[in-house]
Amino acid sequence: MTYALNFNREKISSRQIDYARVNFKPEQQKLIKIISDLICEQIEIPELAMRCTTWYALSDWQKMKNKTISEIADMSITEKLTTFKEIFNIGKDRLKEILSYPKEQSELLLDIAFERAFKYYLQHLHRIQR
Repeated sequence: MTYALNFNREKISSRQIDYARVNFKPEQQKLIKIISDLICEQIEIPELAMRCTTWYALSDWQKMKNKTISEIADMSITEKLTTFKEIFNIGKDRLKEILSYPKEQSELLLDIAFERAFKYYLQHLHRIQR
């Protein structure tokens, strides 16, 4: 089930353009794709716009924590879970900034969609840890 949310079309277009201009390292690309795909399964949003939002979330996290994405691989599983929850929340907050009417209802649906996507991410982590 995907949720249809109302996003500001101009901001969505702008994010897609921003994303197309950036060159990513392989570990960044892989992480962006995994997270974005999980979110796109939950909400109706153009893939490039979601990838850009994920990139913003990863960048924000790196600046907040003064760490690089490559450092996540060396973290304990507990640290990884906390890190990814933080990244998901940053991405969710970034998307909330570009929601349009009805904002309150869309925010609630976005919260639900991100929780479901995070749950699927945890299942993904569990599979690759085996």
